[in-house]
Amino acid sequence: MTVAQPGRVDHRSGAKGPAGRLIAVDGLNGAAVHKTAVARLAEVPKSRRGGVSVWDASGVFADLVVAGPDAGHPSPRTLVLLYAADLAFRLRWEIRPALAEGRTVAAAPYVETAVAFGRAAGLPAGWLHDLFSFAIKAHATHRLDGAPARGTDAAGFVGFACDRLDERGFSIARPALAERARKHLRRMAAP
Repeated sequence: MTVAQPGRVDHRSGAKGPAGRLIAVDGLNGAAVHKTAVARLAEVPKSRRGGVSVWDASGVFADLVVAGPDAGHPSPRTLVLLYAADLAFRLRWEIRPALAEGRTVAAAPYVETAVAFGRAAGLPAGWLHDLFSFAIKAHATHRLDGAPARGTDAAGFVGFACDRLDERGFSIARPALAERARKHLRRMAAP
């Protein structure tokens, strides 16, 4: 077993020294999620702020947008797998290093947003739980209620995913899929 030195996180064993705090902000409206993450982080002393980690930090979704029509249209499972890959990137390169330095990081969005979308699209709860089991537990979670934006850079993951599925001709219409995701996110907030 590898023992982490004080102030450092060993990414293989998960052992950690003094750590910061992770604030998760989940919701369907990307602009509102980001605004809330910035506001929550502003409550932290400047010297302890580690920044806001936003979805698509890896650029995988931007690559999906510019991919030609020959790339095809992603399925809900593919979109959630890509989100998990992007989140792993964010954890490795943004979140864990800041936490290891004792800083507070806001993840906008974090796990619950992708799980809510996955459940709305019909993916099994157990599969989603297993998929995101690598994610570290947030110290605080803020869930926002609201519909995703459409056709803007501020749409967020759920708006982006709904738009991709709408282009594909997915069996659930965009408004119904977004409302189902909203209901799943609400259920996660229930005690």
